[in-house]
Amino acid sequence: MPLQFQDADFKDSKAIANVCISAFFDDPFQKSLYPGKPFDKQVAGVISKWPNNYGDMPAHYKIVVDTDTGEVASYSKWSFAFTDAGATLRTPTGLPENFKPVPSSTPKGLNDPFATEFTKRAREARDRILGERAQLQLKMLGTLPSYQRRGAASLHLSWATELAEEKGLTCWVEASPMSVALYKKFGFEIKDTIVVQLDESCGGGTQTSSCMMREPRK
Repeated sequence: MPLQFQDADFKDSKAIANVCISAFFDDPFQKSLYPGKPFDKQVAGVISKWPNNYGDMPAHYKIVVDTDTGEVASYSKWSFAFTDAGATLRTPTGLPENFKPVPSSTPKGLNDPFATEFTKRAREARDRILGERAQLQLKMLGTLPSYQRRGAASLHLSWATELAEEKGLTCWVEASPMSVALYKKFGFEIKDTIVVQLDESCGGGTQTSSCMMREPRK
């Protein structure tokens, strides 16, 4: 099953939503974000936000497709900061005619205090460590369980690190415990950690996310 890396299209919303929730549904962090929210409702929530998310000009969405079946196996979301390097790369396709974003709202079922606290601490760490350096931030990277450990995630990271070298960008990601080893293979280093208290609905305890940075080698 050859895998192909490419830009996401507006029509990929359902496939990306399925990848997003399938990849993280059983993760304690995701369960703490949406305690008790069933799979289909989480997928529907991602689809409902897709027009705004895809139409957000600073955001860049990439997918990996199984060329034998046409199935979207993996996706990633990237954002550029303190650089215009992404301006010529952003080519959204398939947007409805006369598309206009609508004001965002808090998703139903979101554990808002949990999400707000993590976002705040992640932003503080990123601002403190990166400052105003030209940067490429990885916001999300997910792969269908059936395609994991088959090189899909590496296709996303190869694209990003090659671009970062070309443009002189520092890469940044808040990595889950299971993904740290992969990012290290691509030159990311842990610069800080964020320990969160997990929701009691998924057993409680804590989970550590790693703030990882990769500097251009040129």
